[in-house]
Amino acid sequence: MTIIVLKDKDRKLPVRAIIRRKGHPVLMKHFLTKAEAKHWEREQEREIRIRGLPLTIDELKKHTVKEIVTRYLEEVTPQKGCAESEALVLKKFLRTDLAAKSLAYVSKQDGYAYINARRKDTWKHPLWPNGSAKPIEASTVKREVGSIQHVFEVAREQWGFTNLVNPFRGIPIKGIHRRKRRLNDGELNELLIACRKCLRLNRFYVPLAIYLAVETAMRLQEIFNLTWQDLDFKGRRIEIRKSKTDHVSEYQGRTIVMSINARIVLIALHDEIKPKLTDRVFPKSKNAFKQAWADVRKRAKITGLTFHDLRREAGSRFDEAELTTAEHNLMLGHTSKDMSGVYIASKLKRIQDKLDRHFLGEKTWEELEPNERKRLMDKVLGGLLGFGGGLLLKKMLAG
Repeated sequence: MTIIVLKDKDRKLPVRAIIRRKGHPVLMKHFLTKAEAKHWEREQEREIRIRGLPLTIDELKKHTVKEIVTRYLEEVTPQKGCAESEALVLKKFLRTDLAAKSLAYVSKQDGYAYINARRKDTWKHPLWPNGSAKPIEASTVKREVGSIQHVFEVAREQWGFTNLVNPFRGIPIKGIHRRKRRLNDGELNELLIACRKCLRLNRFYVPLAIYLAVETAMRLQEIFNLTWQDLDFKGRRIEIRKSKTDHVSEYQGRTIVMSINARIVLIALHDEIKPKLTDRVFPKSKNAFKQAWADVRKRAKITGLTFHDLRREAGSRFDEAELTTAEHNLMLGHTSKDMSGVYIASKLKRIQDKLDRHFLGEKTWEELEPNERKRLMDKVLGGLLGFGGGLLLKKMLAG
């Protein structure tokens, strides 16, 4: 390896370091002093010793985009909470012309071409009448591109494809508007009333999922991964063993506070069905739930509301209960440098007290009188299932 140091007095960084190696692109960087340039040279040599030389253009020609996407699907995607949806996106991408292209010839133009073509696509639900189709939304394209471009970043950073161009990096996707939708006044009650017309145990499980989303901010996938051993009724904790953001987090999963309303409903269900610890709390498929959720919204005549909006509603309620940013992030599963794992137990107790005082009129569950607790339990189960909610639950489970 050779290095050429040039001095340019008119520049704020007058030392220009250039590293040339046959078969590889020239590396160039500017520094304030010659010592800094020499240090950079040593770092580049160290990188080469650890990771090997960057692949030359001739080496990149031997590999296709399909190879790195397939490897990503096998090694990285299974670790994610969104593995199922991401796998669908990447497998669809494998059928495109870009996937068959050599890594040596991938360019930014390919990224723009893919995005523009995807924006012109439409999608059709199998139950829609013939000819009915909707355009792909910009937010959908952005989510898909986020998964695809991460494949290129992993290949560059972890698999030694140092010279690989990420064709999607930095490309803006216009037409995206951040959702602000949360529950309007009275909508939660309207949803719960509409749930009473669900068939069989959907009449119980659909509103239970709504409660968990609104009061704990759990994602739908996290809700459907719950088993009974993940619930601590006495300590009022929910253990989320696998989360969407685990692959970028220091810890796997997270522990959150079980809201008092969710605790009342879950205990009522547990006492009646007496499940095994390893049983899933929701014994139905996620797709079946999505259809039931759509039917509930239709009966409630509520438009423009997604299940994920309930998670945003929970975040807004956390703010109203005066949770700190770190406490808010812990409940939502966002990464936060302010929330050390050592102190999570005490933080959760503080979160629990704040949420109780916000929802129970400045009292915690422990501070309520026995008759107040009973009235609250009757109110919650009644709101969930209608008059005589507890007895109705027994009847549903029996029949």
